[in-house]
Amino acid sequence: MSFFCFHCFGYNDQSWSVSLANSGCTFWHNEMKIKIPNPCSSRMGLYLNHKAGTLSFYSVSCSEQLVLLHKVQTTFSQPLYPGFMVSKGASVKIIKQQ
Repeated sequence: MSFFCFHCFGYNDQSWSVSLANSGCTFWHNEMKIKIPNPCSSRMGLYLNHKAGTLSFYSVSCSEQLVLLHKVQTTFSQPLYPGFMVSKGASVKIIKQQ
């Protein structure tokens, strides 16, 4: 079942997302998609520097190694909030950076 959503993550100019699938990772913003060539793991990292205008998505390996998947450089004019879209049977765990 597929659907199109104007308000879903990455389908508008106010959100950015990385989707994970068996076929790999895809970056989404404003209905535009970019296939990510780097391998993805089921663990993702996200780094936001609001002042500098950067939002970076990482794949996190079992050994805690970070692999940059995609980096956004923009001007953030409003606060940013995390959101998660999770498939049935999957879960999200937020881990504070140490």
